[in-house]
Amino acid sequence: MKKVLIIDDDTTTIRFLKGLISHKLNFPCESAKSLKEAKVLLENSNEYEIALVDIILPDAMQGECIDLVLENNIPVIAMTGSTNSDLQEKILAKDILDYVNKESSSSFDYAMRLLQFVYGFAGSEILLVDDSKTSRLQMKFSLNKLPLTIHEADDGKDALVILKNNPEIKLIITDKNMPNMSGIELIQEVRKNYSMNQLAIIGISASNEPMMSVEFLKNGANDFITKPFMPEEMLSRVISSLEMLYYIHLAEESAVKDFLTGLNNRKYLYETGKKLYENAKREHLSIVIAMLDIDYFKKINDRYGHEAGDVALRLLGALFLKEFRTSDVVTRYGGEEFCIILTNTKLKNAETVMKKVCAKVEEMVIEVNNISFRMTLSVGLSEKMQGSFDQMIAFADEKLYQAKDEGRNRVVS
Repeated sequence: MKKVLIIDDDTTTIRFLKGLISHKLNFPCESAKSLKEAKVLLENSNEYEIALVDIILPDAMQGECIDLVLENNIPVIAMTGSTNSDLQEKILAKDILDYVNKESSSSFDYAMRLLQFVYGFAGSEILLVDDSKTSRLQMKFSLNKLPLTIHEADDGKDALVILKNNPEIKLIITDKNMPNMSGIELIQEVRKNYSMNQLAIIGISASNEPMMSVEFLKNGANDFITKPFMPEEMLSRVISSLEMLYYIHLAEESAVKDFLTGLNNRKYLYETGKKLYENAKREHLSIVIAMLDIDYFKKINDRYGHEAGDVALRLLGALFLKEFRTSDVVTRYGGEEFCIILTNTKLKNAETVMKKVCAKVEEMVIEVNNISFRMTLSVGLSEKMQGSFDQMIAFADEKLYQAKDEGRNRVVS
């Protein structure tokens, strides 16, 4: 992972920023207290993703350190505690990402958001829709410091084609009055296929009508900006919109993901499994349910500690994600038990796959706190599609208990 570079002559500020970045973002940091020290760091490393740079340093009173970092193609967030407006205007004229006031704790919170954006949103796709090329250029100028992939359209119809061809677009910024299809009509069409939680839309307009923003918002826009706008405003609104989508995605994912293993959870298994089961019956397809259990897992926890058990579960989850197909449904069923739906496969093939996985698990050496141990799996398989998905799970569970009764470390079908 690339690092954050902090350049400030105040030791307390450096310590505070390192702690904040470590606690909130878990990013690695390096620091310098002068232009001279910064030169040494930059000469010996090209691993800096972004830099927080104080405007005034003992050996760089006019923002020279910002110039140095920019020359190394590193985005800069400038830090200032100065009330010298002339100097601030001079710094803002440089190609910095943004600036924060060192006297305000909320400014540092904003800086953390910018850091996270540069690290986590690089390449995010957005679409600018405006029949005025000048207006699109102004928007691009406001956003060119962010690591975005920008698409352009000069009317709503063109925008819909671009969106269809680029489904990864996460944000649309659209004017209202355009030929062929207005911004409001565009929003209405987009919302037929994309909810506000899937794709954000910001409306823009030069109109001073008090109801203009209301019209945009009532038709499905997430936000609204009045022209002319400051570049900082456009920057902040875009960051906020993309962050909103990101946190919604995290919330939705956490509802169906097991945080320890990274696998889908039991809720996801039943929601998705029932659909797969009904589709397989309707289309005369074959699916196999595998119930897996770590042999003597309680003994692992009792002998080596729960940390060792957690490491074993994480490694097992990583192995499953590697070994099974993306079309298979791989879940942590609970505790040390896992359930996998192998799609479009026959029982004989499922047996082969599961025996291969069991062999790889048996070969694994798990090392925690200077101790090492191995583990094995018992597996029960079922391809009986009689009754319901729940009954199919029960059939596989019966086979799992048979595997345990027969001595564990085996696959039974």
